[in-house]
Amino acid sequence: MLKRLFALLVLAVGVNATATAATTPDQALRGTTEQIQKQIQANYKDYRADLNKFYGVVDQVVVPRFDVPYIAQLVLATNYAAATPDQRTRFANSFKNMLVRAYANAMLDNYDSIQIEWLPVRPSDDGKTALVNTSMKSGSGKAYAIGFRVRKVADDWKVFDIVVENLSLITNFRTQLNAEIKKNGLENVIVRMEKGDFVDTATNTGGK
Repeated sequence: MLKRLFALLVLAVGVNATATAATTPDQALRGTTEQIQKQIQANYKDYRADLNKFYGVVDQVVVPRFDVPYIAQLVLATNYAAATPDQRTRFANSFKNMLVRAYANAMLDNYDSIQIEWLPVRPSDDGKTALVNTSMKSGSGKAYAIGFRVRKVADDWKVFDIVVENLSLITNFRTQLNAEIKKNGLENVIVRMEKGDFVDTATNTGGK
């Protein structure tokens, strides 16, 4: 399942919110991978015993590397314009929490087995976005082609999409959640996300 692989991706881009902004996209993604892996290793038993504590760590250490408001905008697509400012904020927060809950266990299961080969960065012509390519091995030894789409935000590089073997994380979420929005309305979907109803959506990518 790509659920486990996406969890490894989150580990790969984990970074402390207070870290100094890196000068290149790949430095921004790889600079503190060992830091978060060591943090999990040092506190593994505590995190296993108290998942809420680990959720807080993921929120503090991993989430700042992702451009959550922009990701929410991309996922909502045409629904973003019709959403109120409050709905946009609530959707972004609940989407972030959905990802945290969905990947926490898999992160604990795989923190010490990830292997990453960093490939040349492909910057955009205007230098505002870039694609950071990697080859990533899971614990089974199988290699996957991974691309991190990043953009410059306040002199730092933040992830706004992840592509696994040509499968876009954003496109996947957009397809699944917008089908629910069309059927039940945005407010209904946000309320359900706030209750944790869509955790399976975050991990059901259709992969194996």
